[in-house]
Amino acid sequence: MRPFALATMIAILLFVVLPASGQNNAAPPAPKTKPEDFVMKSGSILGFRQINLSMGEVGFEVLVSCADKSGAGKLEFRLDHAKGKKIGTLEIPYTADTVYSAKLVGHLPHAMGVHDLYLIAKGGSEFSISAFGFIQNYWYK
Repeated sequence: MRPFALATMIAILLFVVLPASGQNNAAPPAPKTKPEDFVMKSGSILGFRQINLSMGEVGFEVLVSCADKSGAGKLEFRLDHAKGKKIGTLEIPYTADTVYSAKLVGHLPHAMGVHDLYLIAKGGSEFSISAFGFIQNYWYK
């Protein structure tokens, strides 16, 4: 009885420890860490879910960098889905290796309430977004 129990225990351990045939034992891909891994190209979408735009926001501030001299890209702001109502557009200038603060400020009449907010890259230039924030109307009560 002991040899049978020992053989069963070894079989179970081998089944648990050894991978199945055809199973990939390769290491997982390395996380994205290079700046070029996070480049916004034409058609790229950055989305924010369930943003409350009823707290006195008068605009958005985006910190961008664009090393492409070929021309300025654009960043569209849309509500509720990627092809939703456009509430503004920012021109992204050539910034070389510096970061530029682009601001979209104005009256956002169609943006009251809770919405999904989408930032869509347009144009030929590639650019990186390093920060995104809201511009508050401090006189709002």
